[in-house]
Amino acid sequence: MNRWSPPSGGLAAFGLYSLLAIALTWPLVIGLGSDVPGDLGDSLLNMWILGWGAEHVPRLLVGSIGWSDFWNANIFHPDPLALALSEHLFGQVLQILPIYWLTGNIILCYNLLFISSFALSAFGTYLLVRDLTGDKRAAFIAGLVYGFLPYRIASVPHLQVISSQWMPLALYGFNRFVTDDPSLPRRSSREFWRAKSGALIGGTASLVMQNWSCGYYLLYFAPFVPLFVVHRMWTLGKLKDLRIWASLAGGAVATLALTLPFLFPYQQVQQLFGIERPFGEIVQFSANVLSYVTASENLDLWGTTLRFYPHGEGETFLGFVPWLLALIALSSLIWHRQENDDLRAAVPPWQRYLSAFLLLVVVTQLIGVLSVVLFGGFELGPISARTPQRLLAQFAIAVALLLAIAQRARDVIRSPITLALVGTILAMWLSLGPLPATGNTRISDFGLYGLLYQYVPGFNGVRVPARYAMIAGLFLAILAGYGAQRLMSAVRFLPSAFCLLPLSALILIEGAALPLEINRTWSQNETMPPPRVYANNALGHRSLGEGVPPIYARVKALPAGTAITEFPFGDAAWEIRYVYYAAAHWKPITNGYSGSFPPRYKERVARMQLIAKDPDGAWQSLKDSGSTHVVIHRNAFANHADADTVESWLKSHGAAEIERLPDGDLLLTLQP
Repeated sequence: MNRWSPPSGGLAAFGLYSLLAIALTWPLVIGLGSDVPGDLGDSLLNMWILGWGAEHVPRLLVGSIGWSDFWNANIFHPDPLALALSEHLFGQVLQILPIYWLTGNIILCYNLLFISSFALSAFGTYLLVRDLTGDKRAAFIAGLVYGFLPYRIASVPHLQVISSQWMPLALYGFNRFVTDDPSLPRRSSREFWRAKSGALIGGTASLVMQNWSCGYYLLYFAPFVPLFVVHRMWTLGKLKDLRIWASLAGGAVATLALTLPFLFPYQQVQQLFGIERPFGEIVQFSANVLSYVTASENLDLWGTTLRFYPHGEGETFLGFVPWLLALIALSSLIWHRQENDDLRAAVPPWQRYLSAFLLLVVVTQLIGVLSVVLFGGFELGPISARTPQRLLAQFAIAVALLLAIAQRARDVIRSPITLALVGTILAMWLSLGPLPATGNTRISDFGLYGLLYQYVPGFNGVRVPARYAMIAGLFLAILAGYGAQRLMSAVRFLPSAFCLLPLSALILIEGAALPLEINRTWSQNETMPPPRVYANNALGHRSLGEGVPPIYARVKALPAGTAITEFPFGDAAWEIRYVYYAAAHWKPITNGYSGSFPPRYKERVARMQLIAKDPDGAWQSLKDSGSTHVVIHRNAFANHADADTVESWLKSHGAAEIERLPDGDLLLTLQP
């Protein structure tokens, strides 16, 4: 028996999750090859990244290009390593390769990734919770919670954030690996490995795919994996099993070996461009305590009422139904009676009294820690809860003493419910960033994230601690699964559908945003870009797709060694379009849009704003960029006089017109 294989009923659950994903992203399926979910912002950047990867990964695998060539993408010319200025999406590229090479339609590929992330996240959680609880109904509810979190709607433009399906699949694989099965042979290490290798390989591969799919989760999810695995080994009495430790060490080495090559280019970019996220920027993109009651405005049920603290990346609402189910799970754990009354009676009275006292200390210290994190603490006469470090130390000491003397406490700590609760609280705390706040009020100078930012390499290069909310959502889904199991066990006299259907409906209603917003465009300084983008179909012998601006067919025909600059220059709404359509020709462009910007690009932007005041300085900046040709999108300028100024400036410095298209686009050469 291969322990990685899905349990019975898994394919039916996946099919249902897939249908729900299509329904809850409606009407995207109607325009699968032409419409873009959310806005035409970061999604276009991600499509360009996917297109670059789909074109170049096969060449990389066969050795026709080198590793550095793969990272030297065709934006921000002449600066190198442009791909490392944002997510590389290597995991998603591997997923779309067959579809891309059949169709060349990157919008289709993007939308398939987008819809499947809902279904696969739900299915991975289903497998994990079914493995933990042995209950398909509870697992189905947990899958709905994680697969259709309200937080996903707030993250629609960020494919890397919603591509979180590999996290539950990794935990599922590792859980299957450390869990015994009576059918597995135990006679030798070779037989042990043959029986369990599928689970370990599956878990490791899923973790690697998650690392390749989102750099944030590579950093953020990493500590939760050993926390989960070690807790499960402790619960199952496997901490002394050297075969498991050795196998897990092998999986860790493989994960590191497959992940490290993707980290070095980011390290080089940080050193080359001096990129480091300012502390204030990280605080700005941290979650707020009120973020967890702030929903995306697009949600049908809560979008207009739960708007307590909307700000960038701060809509981390996870739903109310999962929390109610989590409370049921926790209450059942706390009030569960010890089954063996004889053993309970054998406990000496002093041990029971001391255990009760220590439990009281644990609860009060935990309340104190949470009050400091959430509200800044409190003072009641001689009782003071203001210092989180002291409260955490007292909490840890009380927990250690309680575990040492009370079997019941050890049983509670060993429960997966406790593990899921710790994971949820820890992820939410980290999401609050280095300076936790409630609204506009700072509540603590002790943010757990601040320690990571200060001491762990890589954390000073990412800026959105709020994205820990997805990890909190995963552990909350596990809690909700246990709560659903307890609830359905309590009403076992009723058919399963009487609980399953209403719970499912409530969870889906909380996360619904129908119809899903598509093709929303925005502008910055110049005119509003067109309300749609078009699939490039720029693959091999294929011509450009219908609707792609004709200027890019002309650019595609330019000789090798060409480098393009497009005007208006520096307007983010248009720069994103230039980046997207750079996949139509793959010529280097000096324009760009990404998670970070090279200093020389920023300097060019500043120079190009001074064409009228300092035309020679602007011209020198353009020549220094290595541009050989210029595209002027005349209709993109808010003022046609500005387009005339740019055209006159170029021609006064020797630029020659090649072609003027009927739609107003103009191609010029800077070479004699």
